[in-house]
Formats: sequence, structure tokens, C-alpha cells
Amino acid sequence: MDGLAAPADPGLGAVLGPSAAVALRDALRVRARRWASAVGGDRAYEATSVAAARAAVHGHRGPLLLAAPDVPGLDVALAMTALADLDAGCALALGLTHDARPYLIALSALDDELIEIMEAGFGGGVLSAFSDTGRTIGLLRSERRLVSAADARAFALDPLTPADLAVPLHELRASRLGGNEDR
Repeated sequence: MDGLAAPADPGLGAVLGPSAAVALRDALRVRARRWASAVGGDRAYEATSVAAARAAVHGHRGPLLLAAPDVPGLDVALAMTALADLDAGCALALGLTHDARPYLIALSALDDELIEIMEAGFGGGVLSAFSDTGRTIGLLRSERRLVSAADARAFALDPLTPADLAVPLHELRASRLGGNEDR
């Protein structure tokens, strides 16, 4: 698996309704693209996969931030923390989600060796993939993805859920929060 984004979970459509789930995924992608633009379009990118990001940033010079589009917690402060880790000498900085996969990867420079090591560690072992490299890794705050029915329930209850995502989740909270469809 080489994805920064988690695979779409049909359980989200089951609990929100198919059109609301698509609208929520679209809203998450728009948020991630706005985040990339606010950080600086020449160094931050929303990317569903490392392979797609690698192709899009071919020849890039300088620090590079790649972020999954399914994490509502992306903000400029997080990007500045990642860039500060790189400035402090880290080869990369990682933000991991509750599924132990990265949602944000910050590289000091486009480095094929680092990207290959990182890709080998997807699926929950990205930190162990770096254990023998001798390189310094900055760890960013953990975030939760918004891809499953369980994620939607958690964000529906969280008062810190971004306002632009809260509306469909509020409807879930009001009408369908009960049940045990966690996946």
C-alpha cells in the first residue's frame, strides 16, 4: 500500500448516506488543497498516494510536505512545525494517524532513498522502516482520519471538528449516532 489516504470505507456511506459521504470526501479534499495553498503551493501538496506525489513534484527543490486529503486536522501550524523539524536537521517529519500510517510527510528535499524507505513502511510500519537508517525523524502530532463510520461518529461528538465538516456530521449525531456499525 503506498497511499497517504486510507481507502474509501463503504461504512461511511451507509451511515451518512452515499451522497453525503461523497460530499464529505470532496470537502476534505478541498480543505487539504486549501491547506497546501496556505502553506505555499511550491512546497505543500495534497496527495492520495506517494507515487502520484512523486510524479507531480518531479524535479522539486527544497522542503516538501505531502498530506493525505482525509485528515481534517491539517493546519498551517502543523506545517510550520514540520518545517521547523526539517530546519532543525531532521531528514523527515511524520504525522501518523490512529491507523499508524502517515497523514503528513515532510522531507527536507526530494530524496528517492527516503521515499523508497517510507513506501516500504506503509501499512503501519513506517517508523520501523527508518530504524536502521541513522537519520533523524521528527514526529508530529497524531490525527484521526475521517473515512469510516466510526470516524464520523467520533468527529460528530468532537467539539473541535472544523465547522465546514460539522454540518453533515451534526446531522449524523442528531439522527443516527446510535448503533454499532463501527468498522
